[in-house]
Amino acid sequence: MNLKVWEEETFEYLLNNGVFKVTDCGSLHSPVNSFEIKRNDKRELILTSYSDRDSQKKNIGLPDLPSGSIHSITGGFTLSDSKMTVEAKEVWGYETYSEPDPKTKAYIKKEISWVGTLEAIPDDNKKVFQLIEWVENLDISLYSWPHSLTEERETTITRVFSDDVGAKLEKSIKQKEYWSRSGCLILIIDGYELYIKPFKNKESKRPSGPGFILYKKFPSEDVRRKIRECLSFTFGLPIVYLGYTLLSEENKFIGFRAITPPIIDESIFSTFALPPAPIGGANTKRINSIVFSNMVNSLYTHYDTINFQQLSWDYWHAIFSPSHVKPILLGACIEALQTSYKKLKKPEYVTTLLSRPNAKYLRDEFLKIVNSMPLQEEEKKVLQDKAGNLNSPPQRILNERFFASLSLEMGEKEIGAWKRRNDAAHGTMRTKGGFTDLMKDTNLLKNILHRVIISMSNANSQYIDCYTPGYPIRQLRESTEAPVRFYFER
Repeated sequence: MNLKVWEEETFEYLLNNGVFKVTDCGSLHSPVNSFEIKRNDKRELILTSYSDRDSQKKNIGLPDLPSGSIHSITGGFTLSDSKMTVEAKEVWGYETYSEPDPKTKAYIKKEISWVGTLEAIPDDNKKVFQLIEWVENLDISLYSWPHSLTEERETTITRVFSDDVGAKLEKSIKQKEYWSRSGCLILIIDGYELYIKPFKNKESKRPSGPGFILYKKFPSEDVRRKIRECLSFTFGLPIVYLGYTLLSEENKFIGFRAITPPIIDESIFSTFALPPAPIGGANTKRINSIVFSNMVNSLYTHYDTINFQQLSWDYWHAIFSPSHVKPILLGACIEALQTSYKKLKKPEYVTTLLSRPNAKYLRDEFLKIVNSMPLQEEEKKVLQDKAGNLNSPPQRILNERFFASLSLEMGEKEIGAWKRRNDAAHGTMRTKGGFTDLMKDTNLLKNILHRVIISMSNANSQYIDCYTPGYPIRQLRESTEAPVRFYFER
């Protein structure tokens, strides 16, 4: 087995060596004489294919849709060699032009295509012994990883001496090399054993880098997505998924998947990680695997309860959104959690104003008054519809009850930030403080959101205060007005 299978994505090495041929051109100009497929700087899969100058593109039959319709990219093609078939899906050819062939000088057609997915999956998933998930944006600057990865490599050197009459002397020497490749992290999440390893690129000045998540067997795409989302929140940086490599028990390469990942914004790769809660000891950057594992497992356990799939998507788009809309989007995340919490019907979270008998009496009397008034039918209908909301407390009271039921103290600064969260949405201009106060409110709302998520999932007993200078570590119940005990080293 080539070592590249362990160390990085292998689709470029596998597909671009001249062995694979395009056996079904699909949406490409055909026949394809040669091709090359690589990731560009934006991590997109880009195919460059070459065909004869007069080659034609098959009509893939785009649906006849009305103006303004949205439909999926349906193009594709197939690559094959003697042992493996690779399917390319969501292929979009966006550039075609003619250029002279360097060898023959005759003009050929060059086509550039965007590819959504490349995959070669074994027929029997039971053959999979290890799945290596390739990811980007793992922190390599903030954390000290607690576990170690040691590698052993054996090299055989054979020396042969021979003369003209067939005399020969042959000697072989085996040499073993051992080395440790810095840190990694070993976790068990909901019974799934996984190994996380970041790579440090010496030439890169980014605070994050590529790495892998290794699983035993073949967990489903849904399970692995949930785990990545929980890991991202715990790390404080969104993990970008690129695909995976499949290995058999004999360490044979038996399949792979590579995708063009959705990336919120390129700024995610230049942002320093700041976890929402301490994942190590006080005044240390070293990850405590027990604390970290407990937090990820708690988020995973409560994943559906807090609708974490939608919440995770909303959260990272809020974090990397323009500054003036951050408070709106963070506030929306908190309100979504309120909705999830309300469905739990916790006795300590009362969402009505009056008792049931009093609420019924108020509604009946209100409707009697409305029906007795000389109103037009449209006006009467509007008032009758309002009768169902008479027992709903103002949002301010609901917010106070929500935070109180979670035992989360709110200081004056947090309350003020919460009141101002929708200013931009309503076109309200800030006359005092300007951009500085906007940044302060954003960090206060981020604190509140982190505390609510951590509390609802029982993920930690502390949080990292990203509002107060020095990033103090506070007890989950405490607001930013509480005395500082110790800080998180960033």
